[in-house]
Order: sequence, then structure tokens, then C-alpha cells
Amino acid sequence: MTDLFSNIDVMEKLLDVKLKRYELISNNLANVDTPGYKRMGISFEEILMNNVNQRTIPLAATNDKHIDPRKKLEDVKPKIYRQEDHSFRNDENNVDIDKEMVEMIKNNFSYNIISDQIITNLKILQTAISEGRK
Repeated sequence: MTDLFSNIDVMEKLLDVKLKRYELISNNLANVDTPGYKRMGISFEEILMNNVNQRTIPLAATNDKHIDPRKKLEDVKPKIYRQEDHSFRNDENNVDIDKEMVEMIKNNFSYNIISDQIITNLKILQTAISEGRK
């Protein structure tokens, strides 16, 4: 049962990042004609996967004061960055409207998939509660 809630916590964090990504992409699109503007982005999924895939030596916590060697989800933070690469445009703006639109569509699809998964998990929980009463 705790796995169900931890999955929902991960998905909630992912939804927050997707919302922030949407805001950044919208801002990039709004500034597509602003001279000197550099596109903004956010990375989280890669950071999360790196933390999940890190191999650690299993340690035994024999005392409540021991430090937990595993990173917790709340310790994994998204990183907002400004893409400072060179622009092929004369005004030094590096926003590519086509790439931004593709990123927005990908972001919207993944947001919808994650929110559908949360709904499915909550329905499973609701079924377990209602069936447990019988």
C-alpha cells in the first residue's frame, strides 16, 4: 500500500515539473521575437533517473540517529537553465518556434499520461476500500 502512495508522490512531483516546463516553453514562445532572448528549459527526469540508478552500498541503520544513505524524492530538485548556445539569427535570439511547439506537445502528452496514471491509482485505492467493506 505504501508503494501506491510513493508512486503518487513521484507522479505529483513530475506533474509539478511538467507545469513549470509548460510555463517556460510558453515564455520562450512569447519571446520568440525579443532580441537577445535566450531560451529557458528545465531538467528533472534525467536528474531523477540518475538518482534512481545510482548504486549504493546497503547500510544497516541500527540507530535512529543514523543518516539514511538513500536520497528521498523531496531531495531531488529540478534544474532551470538558460540555454546560452549561439544563435543563427542576427538578433541573437536562440528560440526555435518549431522545436518549442514540439516540446510543448510532448510535455502536454506526458502530463496527460501522468495524470491518467494518478487517477488509475486512486481508483484502485477506492476499489480496495469499497471491496474491503463487503
